[in-house]
Amino acid sequence: MSYPASLIAFAFVKKGIDEGKFVTQMKLQKLVYFAQGVHLAKYHTPLITETFQAWMYGPVIPEIYQNFKLYGSRPITDTIEFTPSPSFTPPLKLNAQALDTINYAWEVLKDFSAMSLSNWTHQPDGPWSKVYVPEVKDTPISNTDIKQYFEKLLIRA
Repeated sequence: MSYPASLIAFAFVKKGIDEGKFVTQMKLQKLVYFAQGVHLAKYHTPLITETFQAWMYGPVIPEIYQNFKLYGSRPITDTIEFTPSPSFTPPLKLNAQALDTINYAWEVLKDFSAMSLSNWTHQPDGPWSKVYVPEVKDTPISNTDIKQYFEKLLIRA
C-alpha cells in the first residue's frame, strides 16, 4: 500500500520531535527519499504515491516542500505551524511494512546532517544524477531507477 508523502513526512517529523533530533526541510526530503528507496527494494512497491523530482539539492516531493517551507532551513521543532495539504490524512494507519521502513530509515539516517544526505543523493550514477537538469524543478525521478539503486545499495550493506 502507498501513502501520501505528507503522511510519511509527518511520521519523520514526529520521530524527530519525540527524540529531540529535529529534522529540517532538506533532511526531511532525504528521509522520505531513503524510505521510498528501501521500501521499493524490500517490498517491491512504493511507500508514497507521489513522484520525486530532481531539484538542486536532491530529490524533492513538492508537496512536502510546500507543507514545511515556512520553516526554511530551521529545524522543525513542532507541528503547530504545519499546514497539511488536502491529501494529508493523519487518521490513516500505516501498515507494518510502512512502519518497518520508516523505523529503519530513521535509525540509519537520524544522525546524518541534511547536507551530508544531500551530498549522498548527488552520487554519480544515482537516480537523481541521471535526470537532474539545472534550473529545472519538475524533472521526475522514476521509481524504477530508485528501486534498482536501492537494491544495489542494500545488498552492499
